[in-house]
Amino acid sequence: MRVVFVQFGAFAEAERRFAAGGAETFYAQKYSVELLSRLAKTVEDLTVLHVGRDDAEERLPSGVRSLGIQLYPPGQAPRHLDLIRALRRLRPDHLIAVSPLPYVIGWALLSGVRVLPILADSFGDERLKARLKAGVLARLLNNRRIDWVSNHALAASLDLARIGVSPAKVLPFDWPALIPADRFAPKEPPAGSELRAIFVGQMAEMKGPGDLIQAIALLKAAGGAGGRRWRATLVGGTNEALARKAQELGVADRVEFAGRVPHDSIVALMNQHDAVVVPSWHEYGEGLPMTIYEGLCSRTPLVVSDHRMFRLKVTHGEDALVFPARHPEALANSLDLLARDGDLYRRLSAAGQTAAADFFCPLKYDQLITRWLSGTEEDRRELASYSLASGRYDATLSKRGIEIPVLSAARGPAQLLVTAATRGPHEGNGKIAGGRRSNRQGWRKPIPRRASGRSRSVSRVPG
Repeated sequence: MRVVFVQFGAFAEAERRFAAGGAETFYAQKYSVELLSRLAKTVEDLTVLHVGRDDAEERLPSGVRSLGIQLYPPGQAPRHLDLIRALRRLRPDHLIAVSPLPYVIGWALLSGVRVLPILADSFGDERLKARLKAGVLARLLNNRRIDWVSNHALAASLDLARIGVSPAKVLPFDWPALIPADRFAPKEPPAGSELRAIFVGQMAEMKGPGDLIQAIALLKAAGGAGGRRWRATLVGGTNEALARKAQELGVADRVEFAGRVPHDSIVALMNQHDAVVVPSWHEYGEGLPMTIYEGLCSRTPLVVSDHRMFRLKVTHGEDALVFPARHPEALANSLDLLARDGDLYRRLSAAGQTAAADFFCPLKYDQLITRWLSGTEEDRRELASYSLASGRYDATLSKRGIEIPVLSAARGPAQLLVTAATRGPHEGNGKIAGGRRSNRQGWRKPIPRRASGRSRSVSRVPG
């Protein structure tokens, strides 16, 4: 068996870092690398072809072959042909595409190569070009020669069905629970004059770090609850535009850019803050950020946007505060409410352990890969028991008023129907000076029935 993984992460760099005693840079990275190292010992050849940068081909101590081709060089056309030439030379009979790469998946189908698409993406971008791309991707994934399509977590898997992928072939996958949910005790409301919010993630506009900076500025202008001051820590790299924004808004002294932090320090760092903020925009095509799980484990209250990928994991007022995405005023009001309402703070912190314990889907990444590679009838039956059409998730979804779409020969792929609207997020008591209350209560509306586009978010597995 000749297996090729096509992904964004550089496997060789991760393997060498772990061999030297280095730390993970994101959740479950070592678990993913160790899985491929084990698989390399059971197949004729295993290659990881990453598309983030050009890297020379090498055979690693684990037995994994690694090489890189920069698929999207700045200022140049995508190098799809170079990628296809590399795949032809590698001669795989099994290909695992760890990202929505239509050219790669299409090449595998035309070449008679068994292919498993594994995504960590949602499709909330409503612009015409993105919606057309999502439609093309759905038609490709429905090809009868693709047995299964997997996406990270249940909500993102439902989004595949929403854009038209057959629910019978969609498998929600997840990671193992690698952080103890009871590592930290519930927290008391902060008593000091300064409160700190933390953001962890890419410094990309649609991840919302700029909204947090603007919220800090609004809180400064309003004076805050009882004169208390909010500060923000941004973890995940540097961004000159964000630094300029903090300077222009007069809060450069209240915003710290902490750069990159080893992953094994993240949860403890969250615990040292007073709020964990996940302000992703609807347009950002992530599946499910692990910062939500890490925040729950830290026992620091979560303040998250109403991105529809989050709605199956947190409930407004119970284990998080939820605000309308792209509304810094609403985010500021949520932070202000946390500072004012000690009982709410205690309740959200106490709920973290229960929410974290019920966070993951049952099908784990390693089980998905090994059973798909094995391909026995028993393995096919086992994988089918995790599909959206299996009935396994009905009870979970019924609590949120969501139906799984079904295929109808007469009507074509049905869209995801929201049969009962979940409660919309509130923005706190009162409003921040200079702000306004928003009527964009995203959770109170049905998900649009038209296909929506994918973003070029990066699936983070493995390496």
